[in-house]
Amino acid sequence: MERNQLMEVVDRVMDALLSDPRTKDAIIDVGSDRGIVILKGQVNKVDIREAAEEIARKQEGVITVINEIKVG
Repeated sequence: MERNQLMEVVDRVMDALLSDPRTKDAIIDVGSDRGIVILKGQVNKVDIREAAEEIARKQEGVITVINEIKVG
């Protein structure tokens, strides 16, 4: 994948996270390497962590998601 395509995946995931009421207020970092999306950050509920992963998986260009979001 070209750099632009990688950034498009990150942008798509970020936009989706910010648009969803479950994750819009969470501070989540998104990275991508050839369709592998990595989520990092800290949230206060397991539900938010799980929602972020679900949202990321649904985006075009995402092959798999590594969820490193911490709950606490």
